[in-house]
Amino acid sequence: MPEARTPIPRQQEKTHKRRVDSIVLVNTGDGKGKSSAAFGVMGRGWARGWR
Repeated sequence: MPEARTPIPRQQEKTHKRRVDSIVLVNTGDGKGKSSAAFGVMGRGWARGWR
Protein backbone atom coordinates (compact mmCIF):
# COMPACT_ATOMS: atom_id res chain seq x y z
CA MET A 1 0.00 0.00 0.00
CA PRO A 2 1.54 3.39 -0.96
CA GLU A 3 2.36 5.77 1.83
CA ALA A 4 0.43 9.02 2.06
CA ARG A 5 2.51 12.13 1.52
CA THR A 6 2.41 14.83 4.15
CA PRO A 7 1.84 18.29 2.64
CA ILE A 8 4.58 20.85 3.24
CA PRO A 9 3.42 23.72 5.47
CA ARG A 10 3.21 27.04 3.60
CA GLN A 11 5.90 28.74 5.71
CA GLN A 12 8.52 26.07 4.99
CA GLU A 13 7.62 26.06 1.30
CA LYS A 14 8.24 29.82 1.00
CA THR A 15 11.51 29.59 2.93
CA HIS A 16 12.76 26.89 0.59
CA LYS A 17 11.99 28.99 -2.48
CA ARG A 18 13.91 31.98 -1.10
CA ARG A 19 17.03 29.91 -0.38
CA VAL A 20 17.69 28.82 -3.98
CA ASP A 21 21.23 29.81 -4.87
CA SER A 22 22.62 30.67 -8.28
CA ILE A 23 25.04 28.42 -10.09
CA VAL A 24 27.27 29.04 -13.10
CA LEU A 25 28.12 26.16 -15.42
CA VAL A 26 30.79 26.53 -18.10
CA ASN A 27 30.83 23.94 -20.89
CA THR A 28 34.21 23.98 -22.66
CA GLY A 29 36.36 21.75 -24.80
CA ASP A 30 36.68 20.45 -28.32
CA GLY A 31 34.03 18.35 -29.95
CA LYS A 32 30.32 18.05 -29.68
CA GLY A 33 27.89 18.18 -26.78
CA LYS A 34 28.38 21.64 -25.30
CA SER A 35 25.23 23.17 -26.77
CA SER A 36 23.18 20.06 -26.01
CA ALA A 37 24.35 20.13 -22.39
CA ALA A 38 23.51 23.84 -22.07
CA PHE A 39 20.02 23.39 -23.55
CA GLY A 40 19.43 20.43 -21.24
CA VAL A 41 20.32 22.51 -18.18
CA MET A 42 18.04 25.32 -19.36
CA GLY A 43 15.19 22.88 -19.94
CA ARG A 44 15.57 21.36 -16.49
CA GLY A 45 15.61 24.81 -14.90
CA TRP A 46 12.54 25.87 -16.84
CA ALA A 47 10.71 22.71 -15.76
CA ARG A 48 11.49 23.50 -12.11
CA GLY A 49 10.09 27.02 -12.46
CA TRP A 50 13.39 28.92 -12.48
CA ARG A 51 13.39 32.26 -14.27
